[in-house]
Amino acid sequence: MPECKKCVTRHVDNWDPKTYTWILEEIDVPYIEEEWTTLLERYAKDPRKTTGMTILGRYLSKMRMKQFSQYTWADTERLRQEADAKKAETMARQGYSGEEIENAINTGTMPDKPDDFKKETEAPAPIDLNEPAFFNDDLTEEDKKYLTIKWGKAYRPYEWVQLEKLYQEMMAAFDIVTPAHEDYLKLICKTSLKCHQLVDLGDIEGFQKMSKVYDTLMKSAKFTAAQNKAESGEYVSAIDEFILMCEREGFIPRYYTDTPQDKPDETLADLRNYTHRLVTEEMNLGNLIENAARTMAREEAKEEDEETTDMDDLDLQAVEEEVLTDGDFLQHYEFIEQQQAEDDEMMRELLGEDDE
Repeated sequence: MPECKKCVTRHVDNWDPKTYTWILEEIDVPYIEEEWTTLLERYAKDPRKTTGMTILGRYLSKMRMKQFSQYTWADTERLRQEADAKKAETMARQGYSGEEIENAINTGTMPDKPDDFKKETEAPAPIDLNEPAFFNDDLTEEDKKYLTIKWGKAYRPYEWVQLEKLYQEMMAAFDIVTPAHEDYLKLICKTSLKCHQLVDLGDIEGFQKMSKVYDTLMKSAKFTAAQNKAESGEYVSAIDEFILMCEREGFIPRYYTDTPQDKPDETLADLRNYTHRLVTEEMNLGNLIENAARTMAREEAKEEDEETTDMDDLDLQAVEEEVLTDGDFLQHYEFIEQQQAEDDEMMRELLGEDDE
């Protein structure tokens, strides 16, 4: 189709076959009224949500099915006659008269158009996509060959000119030195051209998608930061600017940097200084260290002796508690006999028996 689907279907009235049968003829798809009516009754219940693509898109999808895929627009009239004959035969078997059958066939199956349906405005006039003749006159054969190699064969001469113009302007505005950046720039130029074409065609949805691609390419190539090279005084693009900056500002002096730069460095420096003074200036340092070592040794020996004495006392107590004498055994047996005598006495009292 010469236009996008939105422009082609903006004037479609789903209840008027004259507004959409020409599209079916152009695409070479048969028009079967019964199938269109079935889709219309199912998907056009809310006229406010019904557009020119609501039924047409589903109808084309249905025509791709196996039972319809072998038919073309040329089969439309034959399919209509077969459907009318089948309908007349069915109504005749049900007892309808000839006049009633004829009226039903002439009326068709198309439902009445809803009263609250508002027909959309007609599609805008198609854009003239004919190639301007003056571009062919200005471009030489060498120019066409160069532009074909650079941009490809899919573009017309006036599109080559637009791409090349944007390319040269971007080269002047951005710092592009590597082949990867040049390749990104070509993609950006092509995307920009497509964005303008989609806007001219009125395809806002397609333009939104393409503009996202354009923004992604710009960010991936990092052209935005390089664009400010003229505004930033720190950017150097040539060796003469670098020499001029050195002559004007002078060379960077080499300062002494072997000094503490932060608090951890200052802490380490203090520890080193303290250790140095302690070793070099404390005259009695050796005796102090030796006395401290002897004191620590005595304390450790004392603690070991105390631990050994405590363990010995515990062992002796445990041994003494474990040893039993003969008196202990005798006392134990006497206690058992006494308990047995008391139990026997209690049983006699409970049973009322004599001592015998």
